[in-house]
Amino acid sequence: MKFQRFAAGFLLLAASTAAGPAAAGGGLRVGEYACYGAGGEILAGLGFKVLDGSHYNDLDGTTPGSYAIKGDMVEFHGGSLDGQMGSGLKDQKFTMGSGIGCEPYN
Repeated sequence: MKFQRFAAGFLLLAASTAAGPAAAGGGLRVGEYACYGAGGEILAGLGFKVLDGSHYNDLDGTTPGSYAIKGDMVEFHGGSLDGQMGSGLKDQKFTMGSGIGCEPYN
């Protein structure tokens, strides 16, 4: 019985790993995001990691917060991006403010 549970869990893990990182619900993929300035340079202080469908953290893992998707908007609450709004969410990419683009980093 223990072996059957292990085998089933292993198959589920293998299937989810083979499919790659999934969208965290609402359009953001679980994993690291980088934000770029107008000149294409990475803005280190704005990078973050999506943990699930409503939570994120800074890249150091020390400042957790939440986010909400409303249409094509991303609203950050708490954490390092508290009060920031992203717009134009499409294909897991969005812009914050003027000229700052954020997207999955890989």
